[in-house]
Order: sequence, then structure tokens, then C-alpha cells
Amino acid sequence: MKAVTNFSFSSSILVIPEIMISKQSYVNGISMLFIGILGLSLGFVFAITTYSLTFLYQGIELISYFLIFYALFSLIKIRVNHSYFSLMVSIYLLWQILILARGDFTDLTYFDLKQLLFDLNYGGFVLFIPVIAFLPLKLIVFKKLFEVIAIMGIIFLCLAFFNLPVLLNPDLMDLDSLGMVETYAKYLVVPVGILAINFDLLEKRYKILVVITLLSILFFSIFRARRGLILIQLSIIALSLIIHFYKSNRKLSILTFFAYALLSFGTYFSSNTVLFELSFLENISERGFENTRKYVENCFFNDMNLIDWVVGKGFNAGYHCPGIDDSVFKDSIRTVIETDYLQLIMMGGIVNVVLLLLCIFPALYLGLFKSNSIVAKSLVLWICIWLISLYPANVYSLNLYHISIWICVGFCYSKSFRELSQEEIRVYFLKEINPNKFLSKSGKS
Repeated sequence: MKAVTNFSFSSSILVIPEIMISKQSYVNGISMLFIGILGLSLGFVFAITTYSLTFLYQGIELISYFLIFYALFSLIKIRVNHSYFSLMVSIYLLWQILILARGDFTDLTYFDLKQLLFDLNYGGFVLFIPVIAFLPLKLIVFKKLFEVIAIMGIIFLCLAFFNLPVLLNPDLMDLDSLGMVETYAKYLVVPVGILAINFDLLEKRYKILVVITLLSILFFSIFRARRGLILIQLSIIALSLIIHFYKSNRKLSILTFFAYALLSFGTYFSSNTVLFELSFLENISERGFENTRKYVENCFFNDMNLIDWVVGKGFNAGYHCPGIDDSVFKDSIRTVIETDYLQLIMMGGIVNVVLLLLCIFPALYLGLFKSNSIVAKSLVLWICIWLISLYPANVYSLNLYHISIWICVGFCYSKSFRELSQEEIRVYFLKEINPNKFLSKSGKS
């Protein structure tokens, strides 16, 4: 029977796409998964930004890990699946295991073990985020994802308000302020971008939250001169506006507004002030286009041989870089580099990057050219932002941003999702209906 797209309630039994129907046990498992991710993110954020009660926050992380593992164990059903996606993700995960097995664990201290577990930036669990791709995906996953992202946005605004004196410290080299902005952005705010590019699926209260959150982190990123974060936020905002313009029925009014706004801003700044003399932009003007990574990247290139470029050095290996963070890294062997593509190559070589792209690129094609909804195409844009962000920032971390990418990849591979129309998805998000009361296409209740 053909799926009903207008969700008419004229009959007692309604047939809707099976991807919209979820058993209560599945909903509970997804809720537990996202609660675990939320707890993990908050535990790490507080541990990094407060410098006190670290043992308590790491305890929260540990409990969150148990929730995540239990949820994944209950949700993921191991089954023989010879699809391209399952095969490539399996190969990619096996390569991550090899990276970990080949890692440098000599002179491992108690502190190093804790870093391996609790560091969401470069800890060992970062390698296994693609296991999310094996989740059986239902549309309720997006609803739960949107809800937890909204909670993170609210938490960020509260934390930013209470920490304004630190965030607005005019000292460009203040490490507390720099770390706070980057941590808040990476673990609480950047995921809000997926809400921004799906603005029409949100209730009004969520829309207000998205706008305030994105503008707030953009302000702090500019004030702290975090150029990578500025690029990411501007990319998200620009794509959100483009998608909104594409969906809008008032294109002429929107074009007129933006043309007038650009003309007004251009006239003001050219006649009244020099843009980078504004106090708000002093930090970014001081840094300008200076390449602050050149020395570190040169050290990296000089330390890599042919085999390292092909298969990498393994987890926790490094490169010789004297003079940078010598108090942190023993014998000037730096185990991190502030460019994710190079970090991926250092751990697993070009093979690591190629396997990652082989998992993701087909999803981009399917979502863009083989789907019926703008939502599916917006997921492609979200994945593309992440792929671009792997150069100017460290976003290959154990955070909701990274996790959302693999969720989006899984949905782009899902034929059931790609067959949904924009109206079906919109009604599912905005109408007060309970799909579990109805029958799926297969006729199962």
C-alpha cells in the first residue's frame, strides 16, 4: 500500500513509512545513548574549563561511557550484511584497531591511561565513533538528536553568561579564555548547526535558541581570534541562509533585504570607520592572516618518512617539534597536530584518510542525487562542512558533532529515508502524531 503523505485521520488505520515507527525499547535505547553523550560532553567540558573537582567530572564521564556502551549493545544487532557501506565501515574500524595496536605505549603512566580514557580530543575511544553507523536508524533518532543539541545550546548560554569576565578578557594570549571558547564551541555549540540548516523543522522556541547560540559563539570566536571556529560558524550560517532562501516563497523580499543590508554596512564602514579598528575586532586584526602553524607543520613534514605517510605511526606516536609545548610533551615529541587531516595521517597514514572518504563519499552522492527531500540534501551539506573543517580545526573528536556526522552518513545510505518526501519529514517533526499507533508499510503494528 502506498504511504500516506498528508497523514489524514479519516480512517481508523493508517499506513506510514516504517522508518517512522519505533518500538518503545528502541526509543529508550536511543534516549539512553544521547543522555550518555550529553553526560560525557558535560563531564569533559567542566573538567577542562573549571580546573577543579576533576575526579568528579571524570566520574560523570565514566558513568556516561557505561550508558553509551549499554545503549549500543542493546541497539546494534550484529548481522551478516554484505552492503558496500557495512563492508567499508567494517574495514575502517579494523584499521582503527590496527592503529591502536601499533600505538606507542612505552613509559605509559597513570596520567596517560586516564588521558586515553577521558580525553575526548585525542583519547582512544575517538577511533571507534564510526560504530554509530551500525545503528538501525529510525526517524526518531533525529528528534532525539535535535533535543539533546537544544539542551547543549541552553547549557552553553548559561555557562557563557556566568563566565563572561573570562570570555571577554582582552588579553589575546589568555589561555583560560582561549580554551573555554574552543571547548564550548566544539562540545556544546557547533552541533547546533544541523538545527540551523533544518530551520523549517523546528518549533519557534528552538529557532530563537539556534539564532542566539550561533551568534553568541561567533561573537566569542571573533573576539578571541579563533579563525578556524570563525570559518566553521560562518560556513554554517551561510549554508543555513542559502537553504532557507531555497525553501522560501519570498525570495525577492529576502534578496532585497540582503542587498540593502550589504549596501548599508558597506557605506557605514567605508565612511565612518576602519573595520579592524573596532575594539571588538582588535584581536583578530592583530593575528590577521599570520600562519601560526607553519613551524609545527614543517616539523611534522620533516619527521615523516614514506612508510609513515602510507600507513602512519600508530596511536599516540608523534613527531619531533622542539620549542612547542616542551613542558607537556617529553623529549619534544609532539603527539598532536592542530590539523585533523594531518593527525589522521600521522596515526594511520593516507590509507586512514582514504578509507574514511570511501565510507563518506558515496553517502554524499546518494543524499544529493538519490533523495526526495531537502532534509537529505541538507545532511550532505552538514557532512561537507565537517570534511572542510578537518583542516582548520580539530573536529575529529569524541563529541556530538562527530557523532552526528556518522548518523547523517547512515541516513544518506538508507533508501527508506531517501524515499521520504520533504512533507512527510516536516509533518513528522511538527505535527502532534504518534507514528507507533499506526501500521508500517510491511503491515506490522
